[in-house]
Amino acid sequence: MKFTLFSALLILANAASISSCEKSASKDDLSLSERSRPVIATVNYPLAYFAERLSGEFADILYEVPPDTDPAYWNPTDDEVRAIQAADLVLLNGAGYAKWTSTRTIPYEATVITSSSFEGSLIMQQEGTSHTHKSGTTSHTHSGFASTTWLDLELACKQASSTADALREQFPENEEAISGRLEILLTEMRDLDRQMKSVTATLRSTPLVVSHPVYHYWTRAYGLSAHALHWEPMQELGTLEMSELAASQNEQSQLKYFIWEAPPSEENINKIRMAGFINIVVNPCGGRPTKGDFLSVMRNNISSISEAVRQGSSAKTGTP
Repeated sequence: MKFTLFSALLILANAASISSCEKSASKDDLSLSERSRPVIATVNYPLAYFAERLSGEFADILYEVPPDTDPAYWNPTDDEVRAIQAADLVLLNGAGYAKWTSTRTIPYEATVITSSSFEGSLIMQQEGTSHTHKSGTTSHTHSGFASTTWLDLELACKQASSTADALREQFPENEEAISGRLEILLTEMRDLDRQMKSVTATLRSTPLVVSHPVYHYWTRAYGLSAHALHWEPMQELGTLEMSELAASQNEQSQLKYFIWEAPPSEENINKIRMAGFINIVVNPCGGRPTKGDFLSVMRNNISSISEAVRQGSSAKTGTP
């Protein structure tokens, strides 16, 4: 992944002939003949966020997954693939994430698998049921390696560090700035990891039910136990779904918590509450959030858990 003299001269020549471009890259302005800054392509939002934080203003980040699409199952168009192939650096999540990368060619020298430092601790999933996330989308099965690695914030720190290593190697002239930004980012994420450990401590003795099988690294990192369903936050919960929920309950547990990937409908909140569960939202944040950023979403997750724990404590003591 080292810069060659020819690559450096090419980028300098481009920079001399083109005016500055926007920080947010799109496929229309990332052609080799038009861009003035190096391009870093990523397969999910957490990696895009790390790349944005670490690169500052010296690179454009290419992340084009539509907001309503799970990046893990996104199928880019030929033009979108060509834009990624032309990037100076391509950041992959690993663990089988972004299925399209197994059938398309990505330049080896430009590619970094950000989970490679902990590949020996990846979690293998059991074969799941084929399903879709919403009407009109392609069905898929959650099998192979679990891939939402960043929900373990210690692993997220390792992926951010791997991203920084790749940036320093590819763009050595920015090494000092990248290292300084990494130190700040790791401090922030390690603080959130400590908060997550603290707020989930109360849940360690309580079996959880989660709406989707995406919490493997989160439950392992924070000592939790969870039964996974295949529900969407806005889907209608009928007799079949409520029977499935009842079958998953631990009758020995006084408190019951249900984890959603995103805020559910008011009707679903009430149905879950009537079934004896306390609702929690833990957003995996695989795609770019409509508000805030990766760290603010993690903070919101911590706040949601904290509020649920407070409700559980009140229910136990009978206080309002």
